[in-house]
Amino acid sequence: MNIRDLQAFLHLSQSLHFSQTAKAIHASPSTLSRMIQRLEGEFGQALFERDNRSVRLTYAGKRFIRFAEVVVQEWHQLRQEFTANSQQLSGEITIYCTVTAAHLYLANLIERFRRLYPEVEIILETGNVSVAYDKVEQRAVDFAFAVARENTPEKFAFQHLHHVPFKLIAPKQVTHFSRYIQPTHIDWQQLPFVVPESGPASERLIEWFNKMNIQPKIYAHVTGHEAIVSMTALGCGVSAIPQPVLELSPVKDKVQVLPVPFNPQPFDLGVVCLRKRLDVALVSAFWQLVVESASE
Repeated sequence: MNIRDLQAFLHLSQSLHFSQTAKAIHASPSTLSRMIQRLEGEFGQALFERDNRSVRLTYAGKRFIRFAEVVVQEWHQLRQEFTANSQQLSGEITIYCTVTAAHLYLANLIERFRRLYPEVEIILETGNVSVAYDKVEQRAVDFAFAVARENTPEKFAFQHLHHVPFKLIAPKQVTHFSRYIQPTHIDWQQLPFVVPESGPASERLIEWFNKMNIQPKIYAHVTGHEAIVSMTALGCGVSAIPQPVLELSPVKDKVQVLPVPFNPQPFDLGVVCLRKRLDVALVSAFWQLVVESASE
């Protein structure tokens, strides 16, 4: 029995959905099934009843929840105690991320890291996600929030954290192109687009244009998702934006989400660092916290 199996069981006991839990713990459904089977084999009891349509906790599974919660909680407390009693790390680490990632995803990580290592100084740099890998490779930063690549070079260690969907947005105010946006039909070919200058968002939007068979009219290439939302709200054009950026935008009430046959491919957002630097104590300590956060 290991902690990761227990954490997977606890998540599944809440979701009752193998695919959702597998995605949340960054594992395949078959790997999740093996984790649950290991627990069932060790205790000689079926913890879930499952068929092609549903997943349900057995009586043993319901009883097992409390045990798993206690063990996982005790493990976290014991680990923190051992860390506190060990020699304190000191120095500094540098983290690169977008403004949105700093608000939504980084705050909790930093708070937990500072509780464990109060002598470590954390330096935060914000900017465009498109240069995240370059920043890490050039050792300008220790860690960066980045979008998963289809083929990530072996020199990088990448830990998935969040699934980030896209939305197509347009201004609510009346513009010269409003007539092309109707409840029953949107003439995409006639709309001006505000698009990212570069990076993974630009790649996904180009792919979406191709699948939609659109030859886009580009109003502007812009750096930064926050600026794209603002320009859309001002009536410059329509755009595709990560949903969390839209939700945090101060001008979100000035734009509307457009109905589409399908949205651009979502982001898999995570943290990246150089693999060979994981031997450095400070880097290893923060990375371990990132990995633990991903499994919760």
